[in-house]
Amino acid sequence: MWCWLLRWAIGGATLAGIAAGGLYIYLQQRIPNGEAVECWIPPGSRTRTALGIAASCCQLRFPELFVAIGTVHAFVTRSHTYAGTYRFGPGTRYSHLLQALFSGRQVLRVRVTIPEGLTITQIASLLQQQAGVDSAQFVAAAFSDSLARLRGAPIPSLEGYLMPETYELFWRHPAREVLERLLREQDQRWQERFAARARQRGLSRHETLTLASIIEAESPHSDERRRISGVFWNRLRRGMPLQADPTTAYALGKPGQPLARSELSTTHPYNTYAISGLPPGPINNPSADAIAATLEPEEHEFLYFVLVRDGSRRHLFSRTYREHLRASTLQQRNP
Repeated sequence: MWCWLLRWAIGGATLAGIAAGGLYIYLQQRIPNGEAVECWIPPGSRTRTALGIAASCCQLRFPELFVAIGTVHAFVTRSHTYAGTYRFGPGTRYSHLLQALFSGRQVLRVRVTIPEGLTITQIASLLQQQAGVDSAQFVAAAFSDSLARLRGAPIPSLEGYLMPETYELFWRHPAREVLERLLREQDQRWQERFAARARQRGLSRHETLTLASIIEAESPHSDERRRISGVFWNRLRRGMPLQADPTTAYALGKPGQPLARSELSTTHPYNTYAISGLPPGPINNPSADAIAATLEPEEHEFLYFVLVRDGSRRHLFSRTYREHLRASTLQQRNP
């Protein structure tokens, strides 16, 4: 009997050794791609799902075996895989692939700063250049009527609802997820800082963001925005058109660009020379500072302002049209 047990133990050890050797040889294989390959593991993916995605993406041999090895590893070590975009070079070993998935060290992350006052299409272009986000998908989602309705926007556009900020993203992060993150960031700021004040002012969120976007486009200077806000509030109270050049530039698809005098007479819902009150929606995505200026305008009697032509992007303010004409004439004489 003892001899039988000894033979059984030796046989079992031999089989275990053969199995371990086979697994070692399997994990030393290299992914077949002749060039680098990128794999996207969505956040919230279960371990087996993540392993299966990686095996398929890298075209591994016997992918079920790879998933089984990784699942056993996760159970024994009580570890988990990490979400994100991975880039694996040609000839990466299966073992290194497992190490990457369970450590997250090869996840491609980027930090992207979205400046204040950009339009949706400008943000989409920036994200594609700096984070590999699909700009076409981003724009399509941002002009989704269903998403706009969720935020009470009366038009099928989320222009104005994206928060300028610095974000850490996965490389090639899905466009819809990036958009929702930018939306959540502004949602949080709105509820924490602005919602109550807007109600006191009698403004909806959409109206607030619309006026804030115009103020954002008019001046980059924080100390001047409240004064410009006061001008617009004064004009709105008197039923005067806002006559803000940036709204017409947006209508013509020329945000941030100077306009010819003839272009200011363009018939368009966003041309505040031709309409009274606010345009249908925001013309860019304003900063928290511009939103604050909208809800806390400076109290004064100014009704006009003109750009100082010295490159400072500051303005001269006037109470009457006669004063404004003199200021405008003076600036036109400057080179």
